[in-house]
Order: sequence, then C-alpha cells, then structure tokens
Amino acid sequence: MIDDVRKAWLRGAYLDRIPEVAQHYAADHSHFVDSEWEAFIGDEFEYLTELSADDHSYLRDQAGLEAFRRIVSALSAAREEAFGKLIVDNADVIQSDARFALDLGWISLLHHAADRVRTYPEAWGARIVGAKEKFGCCVLHVACDYSARGCRSEVERLREEVRLRSLATCEVCGASGRLRLSGYAKTVCDQHALVMGEFREDDGMHADPWAWNDDADYIRDVLDKGRALIAEAEHRNRQNCDEYPPEAAEILKDLVPVRPRPKDHMLAEGNDPFVETELGKRIDADFLQFTGREQELLLEFGWHIQDATQGACVKEEYLDKYVRDEVAQWREFSAQPLSVSDEKFLHGYLRGLIDEEYERIRLKQEAERDKD
Repeated sequence: MIDDVRKAWLRGAYLDRIPEVAQHYAADHSHFVDSEWEAFIGDEFEYLTELSADDHSYLRDQAGLEAFRRIVSALSAAREEAFGKLIVDNADVIQSDARFALDLGWISLLHHAADRVRTYPEAWGARIVGAKEKFGCCVLHVACDYSARGCRSEVERLREEVRLRSLATCEVCGASGRLRLSGYAKTVCDQHALVMGEFREDDGMHADPWAWNDDADYIRDVLDKGRALIAEAEHRNRQNCDEYPPEAAEILKDLVPVRPRPKDHMLAEGNDPFVETELGKRIDADFLQFTGREQELLLEFGWHIQDATQGACVKEEYLDKYVRDEVAQWREFSAQPLSVSDEKFLHGYLRGLIDEEYERIRLKQEAERDKD
C-alpha cells in the first residue's frame, strides 16, 4: 500500500505519461469498457523499474480515470452538438430549451417523433420539450393541449411507439438491440453490451420494463389516465388565470407563472384512479396521517412517488442513487423550490416504499418456489 503523499508525488512526477496512455485508449474507443481497458493497459508502466508494483498499479488506475474522463468529455460534446442540431433543424416542433438525456443511438427516434408532431393540428399546440432514458427505454416529453379533441390519444400513442421502438434499438449506435440488465437497465446491441459489465441472472427474461411488476398493464393505464387528468386540469387553470391587462401581459409573457401549492385532491372522491392500486391507497392513507409540509409533498408528488416505486428495478446497492436521481427530477415540477428538508423527506419516504415493494416481491417469489 502507498500513502497519499506517495500518490501525490507519482501524479506529479509522471504527469506526462498518465495522459499519454489515456489519450491512446480514448482515441480508439467511444465508450469505456473495463474488460477492454484491462486488456489495453496490461503491464503498462512496468518499464519504470525504479517504481514498485504498487506504484505501477496506481499509475494504471490514474490512467484509467483519465481515459474515462476524456471519453465522457468527448461523448458530452458529441451529444451537445447532435441534439443542438436536432433542435435547430426542427425548431417548428421542438422547443428551443428542450433537454435530451439519452445517447445518440436514439436520435433517429427523435427525428421520427418530430416528423409526426409536425403533422398535428396547430390547435393542439404540440411541441417536443425533451426526452430521457429511463429503465432502458426512451421516454418522450411532449407539451400539448390535452383538452383538444383527439390530442391526448394521438400524443400518447406517439410516446408509446417511440418507447417500444427504443427497446429494440441500441442507445449507443442505433443498431438492433434488446433490453439488458446489469447494475442498471440499458438497451444495447451485442457489440456494445460490454459497456454494462456483468449481467444479472434475469437478463434476457424481460422485454419491457413497464411490465416488470404484477398488473403492470393495468397500473400503467391508471397512471396514464391520472397524468392526463392532471394535465387537463393544469391547462384549464392556466386558461382561467390568463387575465392580465395588456401592459402587464407584455412584461409577463416570457415568465413562468408561479403555481399555487396544492391544497385539495384534484379529483372527486370515488373517481380517483390514483387509489385504484394498492400502492396508491397506501400513499393516500399516509397523506391523511401526515400534516403540514409533508402532507403537501405527498399530495403534490403522489403520482411521481407511485411511478418511481413501480419502476424501481435496480439492485439494492444502487437504490440510494436511484432515489436521489428520481427526486432530483421532481424539482422542475414543484410548485415551489424544494428545500433540503423537503428532499430528505421525499428520499426517505420513497426509499421506504421501494424497500417494502422489494420485500413483497421476494416473499411472493419464495412462495412460488415452495409451491413448485
């Protein structure tokens, strides 16, 4: 073992050789793959006979980190350029500040989506506002007027079409691929499967992440209906509140209005699809138990919490990161900025629900094995 002082000296003394090795690897690789790196690095630096074996190992590790940083930087630049061009070329149907959190292999799906949106009636006001990779599939975000006749069904059909096509398209290169599971889910081809490392035992058993849990089709239908109802209500609220005088409207036209905090259930009791699932009933019951800000958070993010719980499919050691990433995405939907204590509560609550769901599935699987 070498101490921090020795490590700092090695980084300084061999500052030129570490990036040189990293540069050679990064120049020939579009993604960092552990097995390929191990084969490439081999016994590099052992020609430095004045150094120990621990020194050689540390220099190889530093070269690997540098190669990884270079590849990530190159990928980020390529994505920024490609998605920037996509937005410019389709400015009539893609919002200028649209955000795309996915790899370049799916850009053809976005072109297809833009062409479809271009055919929609102007009254729908449909525009692509972003897309992201989630659980190995492409989730397209479209802003539109769901209250317009025919809009909701067509837009949801497009979103589902893009999602299903992404499950057969490599996110890295665009070739034919399939959903693969390791420490995370990703749709890749055989060539790029190496980027995922060691696969899980159930890799290849699932074709659609939306159908991992029991009654997935029913739950997805309920969630879609709930989102549609919420979108319609938000649209009506925006229309009802647009009563500024002309001089104020000119000043406020480019500003995002502050949304009021939620205070009541949006849907009448007995007609709420949220509580048609066991998980929804649990969250609704917890809502009645909490008070103050915590109650507001459950009301405001109930759908997001249910969606994130049903979609959790990562190993338990990755759950904390999954929960943090999910809650971080909710910030843009919040009626007011989320405080540290708000996010801490949401983290703990969501993690608790996921742990219970994992335990429920584990017990069910054990019972099925015992039955067999």
